[in-house]
Amino acid sequence: MESVQNVISSYCSMDSWKRRVPILNWLPKYQLNYTVSDAIAGLTVGMTIIPQGLAYASIAKLSIEYGLYSAFMGSFMYFFLGTSKDVSVGPTAIVSLLVATYGKSLGDGSGLNDPSYAVTLAFFCGLVQFLLGALHLGSLTGFISNAVIMGFTFASVITIGFGQVKNVLGISFDSSGFIDDLRYTFQYITDTNPWDLLLGVGCMIALLLLEHLKSSSTEWEKEDYVPTMPQNGIWKFLWFVGTARNAIIVLLTGLIAWSLDEGGLSEYITITGEVTEGLPKPKVPDFTAPDLLEVLSIAIGFVPLIAFLETIAVGKSFGRQNSYKVDSNQELIALGVGNLAGSFFQAYPTGGAFSRSAIQSQSGAKTPAAGVVCGAVVLIALAFVTPAFYFIPKAALAAVIIMALVRMINIQSIVNLWIIRRVDLVPFAVTFILSLIMGVEYGTLIGVGVDLIILLYPMARPGMDVINPSVTESSKYDEERPETEEEKKSYSGGTPTVVVKVDRSMRYPASDYIVDKLTEIREAREYARHVVVDFTCVTGIDSTMVEVGGNRIHPCVFVCLFVCLFVLISYLIIL
Repeated sequence: MESVQNVISSYCSMDSWKRRVPILNWLPKYQLNYTVSDAIAGLTVGMTIIPQGLAYASIAKLSIEYGLYSAFMGSFMYFFLGTSKDVSVGPTAIVSLLVATYGKSLGDGSGLNDPSYAVTLAFFCGLVQFLLGALHLGSLTGFISNAVIMGFTFASVITIGFGQVKNVLGISFDSSGFIDDLRYTFQYITDTNPWDLLLGVGCMIALLLLEHLKSSSTEWEKEDYVPTMPQNGIWKFLWFVGTARNAIIVLLTGLIAWSLDEGGLSEYITITGEVTEGLPKPKVPDFTAPDLLEVLSIAIGFVPLIAFLETIAVGKSFGRQNSYKVDSNQELIALGVGNLAGSFFQAYPTGGAFSRSAIQSQSGAKTPAAGVVCGAVVLIALAFVTPAFYFIPKAALAAVIIMALVRMINIQSIVNLWIIRRVDLVPFAVTFILSLIMGVEYGTLIGVGVDLIILLYPMARPGMDVINPSVTESSKYDEERPETEEEKKSYSGGTPTVVVKVDRSMRYPASDYIVDKLTEIREAREYARHVVVDFTCVTGIDSTMVEVGGNRIHPCVFVCLFVCLFVLISYLIIL
């Protein structure tokens, strides 16, 4: 009874609640001068998330306002529950691609999916993430290696990027994946709208120049030069222009499209068209949608894991840079609550975005309060600016997406796989190729399977050294190697045993292999009687190994085994 009371007391303690609600940790320490830094960071990220949200909604095959519906509630919930000051929660390119994959077409020729499935998926994603975090299962993602993540990311970038080529070219068709996009793009390329192409390419060049302007304006910070106040002001302005480049491009191209429409030339550029005006109306996700579970299928489990992988990778990256710790289980809870709450405001699944998080960090965010400012900017845009979304050119949004994807490609990471451990190229290649052919969800699952096989193979094929009692040197067992004179003398002279040293624990995948190899060693060398197994390097054994080998290995082996286990247990008890 006392132990139960201790558990309840520990669970309800202030320290426990501070871990579950991180705002209780940092809010009492909040300083007034943090307000300006968080406000600037939130405003800057808000200027980025608006055009990105509009663009990413098109990846998800939803009307563009759903990108903004998904851009505020996650930030609000992360303010209370998140453990990173730099993570910006909202729509991401990869999660948007998965949402499009597990959607159901409206069937009206628009190429858009029914948003009710995406919103309901957000609810299920939030529920799964919250449960994983509450049960402290965030470490499960550790079984997905960097090679698989790289293959998934590269395939997603190519799939999303090539899917936007049609908008740059000004052509239209329905597709269900990369293969369809590839085939139909070349099939309808003769229908290219030259004005859309000119606008799209021009936007990409402008975005590239503005990004260069941003990086150039911060070069002086890497040197010892101290600028004057006017110089510092100019450089900060240029940095802001470069950072808000997406919003600037979308605004300018929207003005161009509006001018053409006013002049009766609207047919020259393909625009977004009608969007729902105003703030999203709160409502319960549609759990009665036809064939709901059949449409969503494995996305209910797969999408929340991918969204969490993106978020925790971003959080830990900036945590290392800025010297703070990110709690993976708490991040799951924060994401889960954000997606659950967002689903009641017509949001689709969200996660942490690296590009926006980098901007938030570089803008000097001090606390997660920057996310509240960002969410407020989005709400203001929804309340007052949505009518202007009608004139945003599709080519401009496609250019924003493509340029955001270019920064996600890191060729050096593939080179590192080759240099460090070439076998990791196998799960990378499997994940990458199959994701393009079969879809990123199935390609990733197969890639994880291949990676686990590579991980388990050494366990299934442990190394075995043959050590003769009268010979000081040992050698890897090789049945083709001829016996030496010393080895022949060692057993012909009255020493009818050989010692075999296993170099790792003996688990069930290796049971038959070890027993067969011990038998081969005994028969191939014509030893008179016994093979003794050296358990010096064996730190564990399971029941399958004992049952399989019990009738074939001399009892002295198990005497050695139990002695080793006794010593190990005694050592653990002492600790």
